[in-house]
Amino acid sequence: MSAEDTLAVCMLFVLLISAGTLATILFSMMRNAGRKDELADLLKDDEASTEPEIEPVGPDEESGQLPWEKDADWWRE
Repeated sequence: MSAEDTLAVCMLFVLLISAGTLATILFSMMRNAGRKDELADLLKDDEASTEPEIEPVGPDEESGQLPWEKDADWWRE
């Protein structure tokens, strides 16, 4: 076997490995295509049972500041 033949055999070997990889990927995709996704059903159930959101806490009407803020002159006391 000459050097040119070795190169051709190696290239055929690489092509066979890549074809086998593609065939394996396509076979697993074909096998799992008809299967129903359980995770999608669980997520769909979670979306249906969401609770109504609580209104966000806003600033007090009379003081104009948020409930967690201190007065501007708190350090003078």
